[in-house]
Amino acid sequence: MVRKFKIGDVVIYIVLGLLAITMIIPFMNIISISLSGYSAVVSNKNMLIPKDITFAAYSIIFNKEIYRGLLISVFLVVTVSVSHVFLCMLTAYPLSKRGLPGRKIMLVYVLITMLFSGGTVPYYLTIKSLGLMDNLLVYILPSAIGAYTVIMMKNFLLQIPASLEEAALIDGASPFYILTHIMIPLSKPIIATMLLFSGVNCWNNWFTAVLFIKDKDLYPIQNVLRNMVIENNLAAFGEVNTSQSFDTSVKMAAIIITTVPIMLVYPFLQKYFAKGIMLGSVKA
Repeated sequence: MVRKFKIGDVVIYIVLGLLAITMIIPFMNIISISLSGYSAVVSNKNMLIPKDITFAAYSIIFNKEIYRGLLISVFLVVTVSVSHVFLCMLTAYPLSKRGLPGRKIMLVYVLITMLFSGGTVPYYLTIKSLGLMDNLLVYILPSAIGAYTVIMMKNFLLQIPASLEEAALIDGASPFYILTHIMIPLSKPIIATMLLFSGVNCWNNWFTAVLFIKDKDLYPIQNVLRNMVIENNLAAFGEVNTSQSFDTSVKMAAIIITTVPIMLVYPFLQKYFAKGIMLGSVKA
């Protein structure tokens, strides 16, 4: 049966199409500028098609500092995302049991940490007292667990029929076996969703390095590029001519470098994304 379009459907598609255009056109402009010659960029900054195509901007950006920043960022994204999701799942699983003693008190405690923060100064003093200054662990440990992820996972686990767990218990399965062989495989949508959220947050995180990292060899890619785009720091790019380093093309190339990795990962998780958000948001 062919579904007929209603006026409301047409309006929705038009609005979504316009929103898509407002996002695609600026991105095309960024790509075009990053691939265009210097004179073409200066004469016409609103072009959508590259002129005098050159990869000079990318050749300037890609050096040992950028490679080091990329390696650090990739390592942090993988480490933080996996540890964050795993630890949050370990926390959410017992909290999804309605018969757990003190469950409501624990949930309130988790919720409070999401609603209230101690502030930047106490956070800084805590990190300093733990000896995490100029240490890669400062990126990992504070992000190891999050209240939002725990609550989303807990709500998702509540949607899984209790009969599955009861059958496994009758067969002699341990709680850890049930978690790893039943709950986690059935929780792929919420796991993929939280991996995406955690990965994007970690990839875009630049403020942690500003506060706690003085050694620039420990800078992730966002901070290396930030020095170039915002602070005009030549040290991030070695011995490069100033007129070459900070023209518009180089800055646009930096934006592409920080955007493309996330765009490449998202399609592999997209099929789980909507389902994970929908089921994980159900209140229970």
